[in-house]
Amino acid sequence: MTDTHISSVEDDTLAGVDTTGTLVEVIAAVKREQHPDLVLLTGDLAQTPTEDTYNKLARLLRRIELPVYCLPGNHDDPELMQRLLNTGNVSTANFITCGNWSIILLDTHEPGKEGGCLSVAELEGLAEALERSTGRHVLICLHHQPVNIHSPWMDRMALENGEALFQVLDRHTNVRGIIWGHIHQEFTTTRNGVLLLGSPSTCIQFRPQADEASVDGKPPAYRTLTLVEDGDIETRVHWV
Repeated sequence: MTDTHISSVEDDTLAGVDTTGTLVEVIAAVKREQHPDLVLLTGDLAQTPTEDTYNKLARLLRRIELPVYCLPGNHDDPELMQRLLNTGNVSTANFITCGNWSIILLDTHEPGKEGGCLSVAELEGLAEALERSTGRHVLICLHHQPVNIHSPWMDRMALENGEALFQVLDRHTNVRGIIWGHIHQEFTTTRNGVLLLGSPSTCIQFRPQADEASVDGKPPAYRTLTLVEDGDIETRVHWV
């Protein structure tokens, strides 16, 4: 799940959509339709990053009754997330092992900017996590898209040092997939045999390949990923 954009304000909306209401609907659909091992939230959890918002989010995520791992987006406050979203079934841990897979969560938040950047420390941490993952398949999670999605307005706020990310990843042969949020739309491509996935939001969607910001009419969504033992990734977007 990604880009929940919830607020602590009652009946607050984004582009006319009740983002809390759509998140509740998505959580109910996941519980009704899926039997996952864990849930990943890839950023922009809050529209307004306050203590009340993250406490509200933690209460909503408890409904999932499964481990939930969160990373920050440009709308988030990573320090508040660290303080308030490590409770119950919710965590901001950045390294997960699941069978013969490692899942690595990256922080691309850059204060005051809509685009993202991986700090030197974050890149070093990624390199260390990949070394720890020798002998396992790897899924990388982040918020900002590391490649061009052919939507000019959105690509102006992408990951600014995507090449630095790929320089680290290209030194390893066990990276199988990269998944991100931010773009509020479905996106799939490959790079050097690695599956690259952008996911739609639990609230509003943006029109693909648009020159300027434009809201699509598609409903809220979430994506499922099956991490296969042989390194394959089976994935599907579910519209709610």
